[in-house]
Amino acid sequence: MGKIYNRRRFFNSLVAYEIVITRPCTDTPGRFIAESAFGRKFNMGRLCALVKAIDGAKDFTDVKCSENLGVARLDFKDKTLILYKSGRIDLRKVANEADARATMAELEARFSAAFE
Repeated sequence: MGKIYNRRRFFNSLVAYEIVITRPCTDTPGRFIAESAFGRKFNMGRLCALVKAIDGAKDFTDVKCSENLGVARLDFKDKTLILYKSGRIDLRKVANEADARATMAELEARFSAAFE
């Protein structure tokens, strides 16, 4: 059974994310706000444990997570990210669609243990 999960995780990392650039950032000229989804839900207990463990680590700052509300907020590199239990994600301060896509792929790899 573990091998099937690993294949599924590998497959999902190859899927192109649907990225929607919703509007320009008001506080960072030349950057945008994007919306996307991983296509699977987060286990909020595991996600909160993961993001709290990496708070202050390289590239991760200002981490907040609420299991009850089903939302996590964190700064990753120069972006602000909001992750929802449903697997949806808001990416703030992305340069373009390619930047959003690369960020999604990196986050999916880092938080793979938090998916249901």
